[in-house]
Amino acid sequence: MDAQKFNAMPRPELTHPYVAARQAASIIMLRQVNSELQVYVQHRATTMDFAAGAVVFPGGRTDAEDALFDFGDEVQPILRQHARGWQRTSLGSAIPGRSVKNAAMMLRTGLREVEEETGVALKPDIMRPWANLITPVGYPKRFDTFFYLATPDDDVMPENITTEATAADWHSIESILHGDEAKKIALMRPTKFLLLDIVEAGSIQALLARDPVVNPIRGL
Repeated sequence: MDAQKFNAMPRPELTHPYVAARQAASIIMLRQVNSELQVYVQHRATTMDFAAGAVVFPGGRTDAEDALFDFGDEVQPILRQHARGWQRTSLGSAIPGRSVKNAAMMLRTGLREVEEETGVALKPDIMRPWANLITPVGYPKRFDTFFYLATPDDDVMPENITTEATAADWHSIESILHGDEAKKIALMRPTKFLLLDIVEAGSIQALLARDPVVNPIRGL
């Protein structure tokens, strides 16, 4: 979906003083059942201080320990691919080796968050850099969020094991968008944008054929 057209949609007035954006990772676990695209989403608890009650993808903020994690030599080719995918984002760097280290930090964030929230240990080789969305100035909390697209095998069975969500499961993208339209569920703007973008592609094959280099989207 075109980001400029999406940004033309109504949004709340932004009046909060400037705060820096914190780095975070979010994982779009995607599967195709016949012709239906399904994603794994969480229903955030209404007691949360961020995205309360919203339907979101698993994920969370980067921790200091994520930058210290060592993936080992076998994952280095994947990290180099990820560094290329993120080269236009804040993870990119002209300093030799820095972009690969940044890619490793963010991959660790994504894998750790998925495991903490769903009990699933995803393999690094199915994690594809997908989108980089940066919260606009004016919100009380801002994130520089790196979204991964992951297509796990059928035997991968995520569960809701986090207190941050009241429920989580696989749902068709169409049903999520219809629920938002009918105001039966709440979607954050980044989540809705990404779901619309994926459903327009129509298939996993079409999605994976895209340019792997991510362009940051600011002010969504």
